[in-house]
Amino acid sequence: MFRSMKNPIFLVAFAALSLIPLTASAEEHTKLHDQMEAMNDAYKAFRKETDPAKGAALAREAQAQAIKGLSEVPELVKGIKDPAEKVKSEVIYKKMMAKLVVSLCEVEEAFLAGKIDEVEKIVDSLKEQKKEGHEKFVPEE
Repeated sequence: MFRSMKNPIFLVAFAALSLIPLTASAEEHTKLHDQMEAMNDAYKAFRKETDPAKGAALAREAQAQAIKGLSEVPELVKGIKDPAEKVKSEVIYKKMMAKLVVSLCEVEEAFLAGKIDEVEKIVDSLKEQKKEGHEKFVPEE
């Protein structure tokens, strides 16, 4: 098995393969993507949380990531050529993100009040918000 690694052709081929650029999907790993992943982790955790203090802390973590994401521009929007359409899309994105932040504050508020059943209702609206946002701003693979 290791004999092929001693072959100079194998080493040259391996070195050449390591110089090939990353695929498009790997390049799309942006700051916004990282923030959305962190927010999604907190979201998944607070969906199952029954402890009010822990749930509120997770909701605050999701809020913090959503607030960071508010200042970003999705890659899909960056690619819009028409300046007027691009600005319009940026505004729609910001409004959706601001609504998300408000909803996450409502989750925190419900946890702090010990209203776990209310958290479940808000989570349902968050699922719809996520679906709508992804339809508008996440490119199809």
